[in-house]
Amino acid sequence: MEIQRFKAKGLAQLSYLVSSKNEAFVVDPQLDCEQYLSAAAENNVTIKFVIETHRNEDFISGAAVLGKQLNIPVYHGQHSDAPIEYAESVEEGDTFKVGELKVAILETPGHTKDSICITVADTSISDEVIAIFTGDTLFVNDVGRTDFYPDEKEQITATLYESLQKLNALPEETVVYPAHGAGSVCGGGMADREFSTLGYEKRHNPKWSLSSKEQFVKEKLNETHYYAPYFEKMERLNSQGHYDCIVHRDIPALSARDVTEIARQADSGQLQIVDVRNKDAFCQSHIRGSLFFGAGLTSAYGGWFLKDDVDIVIVSPDANTAKQNAIQLKCMGYEKIKGYLVELPVRTGDSTVDEGLNAIEIVTAKQVDERATQSQQKWSLLDVRKQDERDKAAIEGSDYIYLGYLPDKLSELDKERHYTCYCGSGVRATTAASFLAQQGIENVDVMEGSMKAWKKLKG
Repeated sequence: MEIQRFKAKGLAQLSYLVSSKNEAFVVDPQLDCEQYLSAAAENNVTIKFVIETHRNEDFISGAAVLGKQLNIPVYHGQHSDAPIEYAESVEEGDTFKVGELKVAILETPGHTKDSICITVADTSISDEVIAIFTGDTLFVNDVGRTDFYPDEKEQITATLYESLQKLNALPEETVVYPAHGAGSVCGGGMADREFSTLGYEKRHNPKWSLSSKEQFVKEKLNETHYYAPYFEKMERLNSQGHYDCIVHRDIPALSARDVTEIARQADSGQLQIVDVRNKDAFCQSHIRGSLFFGAGLTSAYGGWFLKDDVDIVIVSPDANTAKQNAIQLKCMGYEKIKGYLVELPVRTGDSTVDEGLNAIEIVTAKQVDERATQSQQKWSLLDVRKQDERDKAAIEGSDYIYLGYLPDKLSELDKERHYTCYCGSGVRATTAASFLAQQGIENVDVMEGSMKAWKKLKG
């Protein structure tokens, strides 16, 4: 048996090609279907079918297009919220033979009602299960979020606890292959490791190791998760099926001479600018109207700010980074990628020379402390972290809006006010500042180092 893992950068989504002899199957494929076809060809295996562990919310599934391309069945758990038009339903106890592998279905609702786990045994040695693909039921050091059914939150959370108990019947040595790794929006405490064993998770997973259903439900209900606006589109597409595979064509390189025109189009709403360079480079100089999504924030926060019917230009440190971010955006339903820019003109401070360019000031923790002490008029310190981060520690007197909620909360902000944005390190604060500047708030800056710097200043 061979298991090949594929990771979608930024999305932290994991999919798998599982093979034995000359046969294989794919678990939770991404839209980048070429990678599975290439891997199958290299390993001289035939893909017999595709299995999805649940209907995904945070990216477009590649199951429908892969199934159509290869004319093979796609299997999906029953009890989905909407009919999965491109798939056949499977249920507890269904089994499939792939080479010398026995593949079996476990129904494990909780994250979603259609969630399943997939067990694998190598029958050339034993019928004992040696691997399990857990989808969003069980992660490394975490379990799936259970907030998608607000009217049934206690019941669905209890259902996830019961589903996890099913895994107790499997050997502790069973290797766990989840559908997401650290950085995914589908959980909050995932470890950097992308595989584990059931025994290890039973002993060390903070949620699965809880001793009672009551305690499990209580702790899960106290979690804070966020539902990005683009999730609704993902749910619809992943019910109907999306049949356009991402093709690895190079996106056009644009010229720095186009900066002024790009800024003009952004001003008029004809264009969106996604800047994925580092925050210092962005703050020093960027095209007017740009949104900052550096340090891997494209998939985490792009869905809160971007429109899927407006062209996008990517400003990137290099062509490969631009391409990777374009793939992330396409996996999230943003297909109108017009091109990318690598080099921007250096700002001179002369408005006639710097036409189309902007900058955002970076201030120190000491400067923020001085502003707070002086009780400056028309100035606010704005925290844009997640709620659980703020609950642990916050700067006294700061206002709070979660970064993803800024577009909806914009009307509550005073465009004549001076805002200093902070987060954990300054990266998300730069995204916040870029959005406020884009929306016409001229006096905005970023607290360098943010909470890390503040804690160091205050000892």
